[in-house]
Amino acid sequence: MLEYLKLMMQLLLVPVRGWEDVSSASPDPDEMLRKGLYPLMGVAALSEFVSFFYVRELSLATVLVRAVVDFGAYFVSLFITRLIFDVYLARELEGGEVNRRKSETLTVFAIGIMVLFRIIGNCLPADVNIFKFLPLYLVLILYKSIPYMGVRHDREFAFLGLTSIATVLVPLAIYYLLYFIVA
Repeated sequence: MLEYLKLMMQLLLVPVRGWEDVSSASPDPDEMLRKGLYPLMGVAALSEFVSFFYVRELSLATVLVRAVVDFGAYFVSLFITRLIFDVYLARELEGGEVNRRKSETLTVFAIGIMVLFRIIGNCLPADVNIFKFLPLYLVLILYKSIPYMGVRHDREFAFLGLTSIATVLVPLAIYYLLYFIVA
């Protein structure tokens, strides 16, 4: 998990250098998923319990539902993102063929960053509007992944749109959909 968090922090702090580090480290996406993203999703679910410290009228049932929604939304998003990349990503890349390892690595880190943003939001005592714009920073990180993924020059914005939809909009849509259905 430490390697996963180290690479994710590098992506957050200096995206260009972060993708270079990811490329040189060549992490196993399955290992990053098992030892990095899944535990991070568990931490996001547990971070819902922080709200007990600053919201007195919350019930345990409400917090448990929010925790399940946190974990479930990102778990489902992971598979939908993989499906979108499997179907549409090849046309954006040089050679028209997807490097499955790089595609899954991009997915694991992008969803992980979204989960990290959820943890930050859960731990804040107030609803700070500026933190709702953090997913836009992920779009910049995705843009900086263009050399790592080997995107064709004429398809850069199509790639950015596809990855933004798959890793930013899908998790947010599923999160709010589950939140309104269950809560």
